[in-house]
Amino acid sequence: MNVYILSDLEGAACVFSRREGYGNAAEYGSMELAAVCRELLDGGASRILVNCLHPMEYHKFPDCVEFVHGEPVDDLLTSCLDETFDMAMVTGMHAMAGGPDKGCWRHTLLPPPISRAYSGIAQISVNGMPIGEAGLFALFAGISGVPVTYLSGDYWACEEIRRILPDIETCAVKRGTSFYSARSLHPAEAARRSAAAAARALKLAGTVKPYCVDGKLEVLCRYTFANRAADAMRLVERARRVDEYTVAVTYDSALEFRNHLGCFRAPEDELHREDLGLSSVSGFLARTGVEPYEDACGFSYPRQEDFALSNWK
Repeated sequence: MNVYILSDLEGAACVFSRREGYGNAAEYGSMELAAVCRELLDGGASRILVNCLHPMEYHKFPDCVEFVHGEPVDDLLTSCLDETFDMAMVTGMHAMAGGPDKGCWRHTLLPPPISRAYSGIAQISVNGMPIGEAGLFALFAGISGVPVTYLSGDYWACEEIRRILPDIETCAVKRGTSFYSARSLHPAEAARRSAAAAARALKLAGTVKPYCVDGKLEVLCRYTFANRAADAMRLVERARRVDEYTVAVTYDSALEFRNHLGCFRAPEDELHREDLGLSSVSGFLARTGVEPYEDACGFSYPRQEDFALSNWK
């Protein structure tokens, strides 16, 4: 049984705010994910590949676990995922931006309110349905026919994914009470519960179907700042301006949407484009300039402190 795991951190136990930095988040997220990997291996998994959206404490994992990590990347959510995997799982997931719930640190791909470099996306919808990172991951995994059988994280992220995949196994390790607060399990207890739930999910092979959307996809992306929408009009192929903050694109398939999501947090420079075979900068996450973010199209805003960078050390 080959298992692909998307590892996030903002939904992990006892992780509440980016203003606190990521030091403890890596430790707590690694506690849970390492326990999940051990349980999956004991339950019959023969191969585990972890896509780390954030740095983890890799030395704490079983030796046979493989990792994919690095920035910038174009295929952020499903890098190296293909039809050889029997199922996919998600750990440490947060709720979406623009959803109905009170998820702690809720966002979709670009979280507010760190800086105008990162504060990008207020909501993404596909064919009229708001969707978060977990839903996008399920959609992109479905391209390869891989079902998502398990998700752990914020209670609101669990509720969110069940609207798309009602048969999925979930484990809520905390419950957001506001953007900056949550009631959380102890990290060790979260690891125990998540590992047990992942073991149950391993038995869902053939029960949970891949999430597939046939036909065209109408993707709307509403940005927090109007200048990001202006950037998107210049950087996203076939983009249409819906209003000051929103752009829309119609894609022929989920594969085309995935391939135009864009490069995360960094300009798609010449070397990066050459490595990935990209002909030009394009995508909802693509932007101009280097850190700190340099506004495009003549827009200029007062600078904010980037708490992620100031608290990194």
